[in-house]
Formats: sequence, structure tokens, C-alpha cells
Amino acid sequence: MDIARDLRRNAAVAFGPASAREGSILPFEGRSLMRRAEGLPQAALDATEDGLLAPDNPILVRGLAKILPLAWQGDQRGGSDSGVAPEEIAAFASQMQAAGLQWAGNWRVLDLGERRDDSIGSYAAALRTAGATRTDCWTYSETIGVSLVWAGASDAGTESLALHVVPVSWVSEPRVKKPVRGIDVRWSWSDVIALHAAQTCRSEPQDAT
Repeated sequence: MDIARDLRRNAAVAFGPASAREGSILPFEGRSLMRRAEGLPQAALDATEDGLLAPDNPILVRGLAKILPLAWQGDQRGGSDSGVAPEEIAAFASQMQAAGLQWAGNWRVLDLGERRDDSIGSYAAALRTAGATRTDCWTYSETIGVSLVWAGASDAGTESLALHVVPVSWVSEPRVKKPVRGIDVRWSWSDVIALHAAQTCRSEPQDAT
């Protein structure tokens, strides 16, 4: 990772309009919060609407699924030095796997191609619809499952990385034995940009005149 570039990557850069084109990854503080030894922030488990867990950590709520965007590759052909390289995404994914191992033991890879008429199959189908290419998952607690989800394609500049917080029955046994309707885990970096812009506008002092 280019340390100088990483030090310049604050929230305004990481979630600014240009990041949709150039790519982005959570700033250092945001990455640190995601991989801390004590586990995920409680706010990530309790969130009921889109927002910020911390200045560098957006969360998108899709029904029972909570999505923590981690990185977006973008199109690097323009030669910008403010975006994110595929190697950075791979390194962060490896760090998140290590964090998950510490929180909940070894991960298992969810079979995205398996058709099952149960809650696991319903989640896998939603992941396929969202363009997921790989999903590592953990049983985080008796009620909570966690998934590290890759989507898109690196050679097309569309690769993304996110952490999902979902009901445990979506990723492990005992499952819900009938399909779960309405699971939707689609998101884009444009959603992150819009969220950051809205939160920034909300936090700015209002003109009293």
C-alpha cells in the first residue's frame, strides 16, 4: 500500500464524488475499527437505518441485513493516485479474514451456486443477484452471522468488498427451513457517496439568520 496516498485518504476523499470513478477504501481509522480485536462496534449490530458508525465507517441497512461497505475498485485507467488498487482490496480482505478468525473462528465459504429452499439458499440467491463472487461467513453469536462479500470483477474495475451483518440462520445451521422472502443486499459506492453527503450536510452548522 502506498503509505503517502493512504495518509491523504480522509473521509472527504474516500467518500467524495470522485470516488465513484476512481475507487475507494475506508480510511485508516475506519479500517482499524472494522478489524479491532474486541469485535464489531455495537452500533453495527443495532443499526436500523443508513448512517455512520464513525466518521470513516458508513453502514447501509437493507431490511434484516446490515451492509458495511469496505472498498470499491473503480476505474484506475485514468491514472489517478487517489483511488484504490486491487492489491489494497486484497490486503484489507485478508485482514478482515484474520479479524473474523479472532472473533468467531475459521470461516467457511458460502456456496453461492447451491440452490436450497431455506434461509441459507435465500441469502445465497440474494448475493448472486447483487453480483457476489465469493462470500466467507462466520457464526458471530447465537443470533448474528457475519459475511465478508466480494462482488464484481477486478479486470472490469467493478470489484467491491463489504461486510454483512445478518441473521445467523442465513449463514449457518440451524437454518430457517423455508425460503426467506425479500432479502436484498444490493448496494453501490454511489449509495455511500450520497450517505456521506447527507450526513455531512446534516452536521454542518445551520445559518441562524
